[in-house]
Amino acid sequence: MDAELKQLARKRASFCSIFGNTRRVLIAWTLGEEEMSVGTIAKRLQISLQNTSQHLRLMKDNGILTARRDGKTIYYRIASNDLSDLCPIIFQTQLPKRSPTMTDLSTLEVAKVVDARAMACPGPLLEAKKSIGSVKTNEVLEIWAGDPNTKNDMPRWCQKVGHEYIGDLQADGYERLFIRRKK
Repeated sequence: MDAELKQLARKRASFCSIFGNTRRVLIAWTLGEEEMSVGTIAKRLQISLQNTSQHLRLMKDNGILTARRDGKTIYYRIASNDLSDLCPIIFQTQLPKRSPTMTDLSTLEVAKVVDARAMACPGPLLEAKKSIGSVKTNEVLEIWAGDPNTKNDMPRWCQKVGHEYIGDLQADGYERLFIRRKK
């Protein structure tokens, strides 16, 4: 067996050994194809910021993640689409798009429901913006939206203004989106 092939085997074994840690697997699943800050990852996985940073640094140093800085915040993302080819058993499952605590959305206690099914984008988003003030901090606002773009826009808006996007459910011809007021 030639030295080049042995070196490649060592590199692949080292790469996959990184995922011998449950938290690093969860970090990879949590990132999926979405960029997140260290704080967001730590909060979603309910682990300390320091511990999260250590795992992220190891994964970045081994080429699994890339990072970018925006002011004081560092954002991480999966480095390459071909990671699933290198370690398929790790990447064949993605976490459902749900709350960090994996709340069962169908039984979630909701403080207010806003029906924006008849509105096109940005109507449902504007309704959420207008209605979030009518629920108390840590209560949940549910938005019904017929426009499929709302499912993409709502998490970004929540992140931008500091509320928690809990997740969404597909209903009969519309989306049910859940937001927890955080401020």
